Amino acid sequence: MDDELLVINESWPATTIDGKPGLVSGLLVVSRAANGEFQLNLSVGPHGGAPEECDYVEFPLSAAHAQALRDALSNG
Repeated sequence: MDDELLVINESWPATTIDGKPGLVSGLLVVSRAANGEFQLNLSVGPHGGAPEECDYVEFPLSAAHAQALRDALSNG
């Protein structure tokens, strides 16, 4: 089980390439796995969209980078 250290879930106005207005949602999670490794997960897609409509990025973080990111984003 992962320990979520930071979770940010936001939606904002956006337009598609052809100019149609809409909303985009993003979710950023910094978590620590049971083995102690840190990981950053980011997903962005249409507001209320299905998971297959979203784009995902996931990569490991060092402990120092995880703490720096958590501090920077939670103090903003």
